[in-house]
Amino acid sequence: MATITSDLGEMARIEGLLAALGPVSGKRIIDIGCGEGVIARGLAAAGALVEGYDPFIEPSETTRVGDGWYRLSKARADAIPEPDGSADAVLFVFSLHHVPQPTMGAALAEARRLLKPGGVLCVAEPLAEGPAHYVMAPYHDETEVRANATLALATHATPAFDKETILFFSEGRSFAGFDDYATQAIGNMRYNDYTEADVLSTEVRGRFEAMAAEHGTCFEQRVRVNLFA
Repeated sequence: MATITSDLGEMARIEGLLAALGPVSGKRIIDIGCGEGVIARGLAAAGALVEGYDPFIEPSETTRVGDGWYRLSKARADAIPEPDGSADAVLFVFSLHHVPQPTMGAALAEARRLLKPGGVLCVAEPLAEGPAHYVMAPYHDETEVRANATLALATHATPAFDKETILFFSEGRSFAGFDDYATQAIGNMRYNDYTEADVLSTEVRGRFEAMAAEHGTCFEQRVRVNLFA
């Protein structure tokens, strides 16, 4: 196993993924844990043909974006209804840590099954550090589940591939103020286990204001991308 590590600097999430993946035009990509399809849409705009899967969404018809397209379907990470060797790339973007720990290994094995010879597995995970994590911790501390995802990669993905590249980039998230932050966080409750009252607590507001005073209202989130080939 050859491992290469590099830092891409500051960039938006889709830019970081495209920098890791390289040209995607015409490539068939499976996006596991796709949510509402933000990443799938961005990849399609770059010319990719994207099948997104998530257990918590309603299916959508094929949507064309530029030279590419994307379609969203309902499925668990360890049971993707696609044939063996059908994808040029399989992605988990901020989603592997949401897979229940007992099935993370099965989900990664499923991703390996889906890849064509020479295909790549791309796993992007936010690091449990920095202003965004500090503000979120009282109502949604993901330190443990993100550590579980890292362990699952080392246990189930690293031994299954010939090459691993680890990339880092920093994604900035801007907020007009605490109310804007809270609105965005509350909008994500569908996929997470917290309440509106948790987000609007005095502690969270205090943490936000402290980070805003120190860093401004653009909070940097460090992201690690593990690329397996």
